[in-house]
Amino acid sequence: MERSVSGGSGGPVVVIGVGQLRNNREKDPARALEPVELIRRAIGAAADDAGLPEGALGEVDALGVVQVVSWNYDDVGAAVAEAVGARRAKTSVSEVGGHQPVAVLTELARSIATGEAELAVVCGGEAQSSVELLGAVKEPEKAENWSHTPGGPGTFTRATGGTERMWDLGLVGPIRIYPLWENRLRHDLGQSFAESQAWSAEMYSRFSEIAAGNEAAWNTDALTAEQIAEVGPKNRMICFPYPLWMNALNRVDQAAAVILASPAAADRLGVPVEKRVYLRAAAVDEDCEDVLERESYGRSPGLERSLDAVLGSAGTRAEALDVVDLYSCFPIVPKLGALHLGLDRDRELSATGGLTSFGGAHNNYSAHALVAVVRRLREGGRTGLVYANGEYLTKHAAVVLDREPVEDFRWSTAAADEHGPVAVDDTLTGPLEIETFTVEFDREGNPARGYVIGRSPAGTRTGVRVSKSDRSTLAALVDPQSDPIGRTGRVVTEGERRLFTLAD
Repeated sequence: MERSVSGGSGGPVVVIGVGQLRNNREKDPARALEPVELIRRAIGAAADDAGLPEGALGEVDALGVVQVVSWNYDDVGAAVAEAVGARRAKTSVSEVGGHQPVAVLTELARSIATGEAELAVVCGGEAQSSVELLGAVKEPEKAENWSHTPGGPGTFTRATGGTERMWDLGLVGPIRIYPLWENRLRHDLGQSFAESQAWSAEMYSRFSEIAAGNEAAWNTDALTAEQIAEVGPKNRMICFPYPLWMNALNRVDQAAAVILASPAAADRLGVPVEKRVYLRAAAVDEDCEDVLERESYGRSPGLERSLDAVLGSAGTRAEALDVVDLYSCFPIVPKLGALHLGLDRDRELSATGGLTSFGGAHNNYSAHALVAVVRRLREGGRTGLVYANGEYLTKHAAVVLDREPVEDFRWSTAAADEHGPVAVDDTLTGPLEIETFTVEFDREGNPARGYVIGRSPAGTRTGVRVSKSDRSTLAALVDPQSDPIGRTGRVVTEGERRLFTLAD
């Protein structure tokens, strides 16, 4: 797979202020605020945190907004800039993806490092809970006091969900795709289902304890590993092996902001030294869009490259990191990150609380991670890492921060070729060895359909569904006492459909 890589270095960049908030956890229609207002308040909190004088936001040179999903704006960047009085700022709005807070941070930090800007703001926010509370998903006019430019929930192109091949297969949406990696990793590590689930549940239990102490967390109840692992009416299986409490929860109202500056601007604005946290390095990488063309499902090359690049540029090692926040939309992501970094299983992998307990504000979770890591470093840590993931382990962005002054900021950006290293045959029939799989469950707790990715005897890969009516195959796939990966079944045709079965 061809990759283009670029990067550079420049003057030092410092985080001078961070702010975040949670709104309307009580779900009161009278307290429902639209995303731009939430973002305005988060930026105000960051300015107060930095101790900026009144009117200082008018000096902002660049303002980057992480794409808002829960409400639609003609130009959310311009709306935020106007709301905070940053009228001279060059504004930008990111594309969709959970990696975007760190990717936007990287770009704005680069502009400061190269002298294009002196003061910049990274921000984002969502009001998904209130949009649904008001009934504004289908009837936007019910959000009476919100902006209607044009208003309504965000709109996306078909390409946002996946490639045409993925759509044809029905293999779109995070809930269906991340389990493919979880099931394969369990196989590659030689773990039993119980061992793998215990690892996930213990990790997410610790995340819930961290979220319980975070003032902006949506869910503040500390959950036991047993509560997270045990499937039941309040924790139903979504896509095997993940029950609800191992899925990111995006029905939240949250916002966060980070203010960046050059050291000279920080001095001019009177920012106290104890508030300053420096950016040492950042790295952005990606894998190909089509999950069926990926190199493997037990690892993520883009994740590995981004972590290697950022640590290399920062001149540090994983064991030297005092604070780590690895993206956690599903347990597989922090697992892959921790394994690659060589971190112990009992190591704290989130400073924020994770996208399940803290809340997954669509694309903006890692802005909250930046807030949390900056605060931890101010409290006494020396070096921190934030890793953010977008789409389906597709886009990756990582940043290393330091409590002590640094001489420069270094960055790298890599882009993948359109296609991955594995050829796929969408017409293949006959014998197929299971490479990975997942099974989607209905709300009554029954297997509804399956998805299998496998290889023919010649090594050709294909993706295929398992019919709801093929109960024996679905049961075999989700049997906790066995591992179906490596078993050989058959791809058969039924009308115009290709289906996978383990039946003779």
